[in-house]
Amino acid sequence: MNVLTITQLNNLIKRTLDREYLLKNVYVSGTIINAKRHSSGHMYFSLKDEESAIDVTMWSSTVMQKGLANAIQNGLLVTVKASVNFYNKMGRLNLIASDMQIGSKSPLQLEFDALKRELTALGYFDDGHKQSLPHMASCIGIVTSQSGAVLHDILHVSERRNPLVQFKLFSVPVQGNTAGPIIAKGIATADADPDVDLIIVGRGGGSMEDLWCFNDRAVVEAIYTANTPVISAVGHETDYTLCDYVADARGATPSHAAEMAVLPLTTLQDQLTEKEEYLHEYIRYTLQQKRTDLTLLFNRRLGIPALQFLHKQKSYLQELTQTLTNITKERCNTEKHSLALLAQQLESLNPLQMMVKGFAKVEHNNEPITSVSQLQPNDDIRVTLADGYVTATVKEAHKDGRITKKL
Repeated sequence: MNVLTITQLNNLIKRTLDREYLLKNVYVSGTIINAKRHSSGHMYFSLKDEESAIDVTMWSSTVMQKGLANAIQNGLLVTVKASVNFYNKMGRLNLIASDMQIGSKSPLQLEFDALKRELTALGYFDDGHKQSLPHMASCIGIVTSQSGAVLHDILHVSERRNPLVQFKLFSVPVQGNTAGPIIAKGIATADADPDVDLIIVGRGGGSMEDLWCFNDRAVVEAIYTANTPVISAVGHETDYTLCDYVADARGATPSHAAEMAVLPLTTLQDQLTEKEEYLHEYIRYTLQQKRTDLTLLFNRRLGIPALQFLHKQKSYLQELTQTLTNITKERCNTEKHSLALLAQQLESLNPLQMMVKGFAKVEHNNEPITSVSQLQPNDDIRVTLADGYVTATVKEAHKDGRITKKL
């Protein structure tokens, strides 16, 4: 099995085309669409017939030589002399035009241009009238044919991006002379539905005749007056209808319109996580800020005054303590002095102290003797001295120096 790389395949295609003489000088007729003039002077456009289209390039030298600088316009029926070119690096095929014969615009193109100018003058296509698409539509109305591929493409893309989104189909014919008013009614019905957040109007590709019902004035007015945002998804990327100009947004294809309308569930999850992290950080910061404010308020209203009060009371307590200490010391000194005096007095009255000086204590029958009249001769007495006592018997007693009784 011979497996080719992309480069090898594209080189093979280019060599094959380059060898085909008939493709070097071909005459092709079609309607000009997507005409663009580059700053270098080159002209880029596509030629389209009822079923197909092909890209065409005309170099600036050819444009100037043939005097076509202002002649190449969308909608013109032309015949070009060209060679088929294959750009192998990107795998793209186009025509390199060397001459062009310009015919007249088709009747449909002339009618299209006239209606477009009229509606432009009335402001139908002004950006100021267009609405923003909802960030997250929960229910999307689809105005298209029930049997067409548009419905399948939109539902397929939506299921992949966010299966939670709901859809309502407003089935209409998408081709034919009578289709325009029916499409307009379908748009109005979808707009009146309270569940619908967004409307997609579309059909697959086709010729200008096939898509003509989407140029119907009734359809344009229905989109213009709709309160619900509308996405136009008519035809392929190269196809333009008046619906595309009046709608709030244009999808190059129905699948592209679905991508515009349906926000991916993963994006919602990421946004939710981001908002959750923001809320956590905001709450943390707010709590910290409020804690700081509360601390400052406490210090200003309570803390500092409380500390000042405590300091004042502490100073007052210290003063009271010092005063009490001084009074206590003074009282103790006074009492100590009084006690010393009492001790001296008591000491002076201490009989033992007198005994040391030679005095003695005399007792008879455990009664102290204070007078000689208490004793009789032959009474036994006890004489207590400073270092002990002695017992004795009274021989005689003398009072006032006289002997009262003689033994």
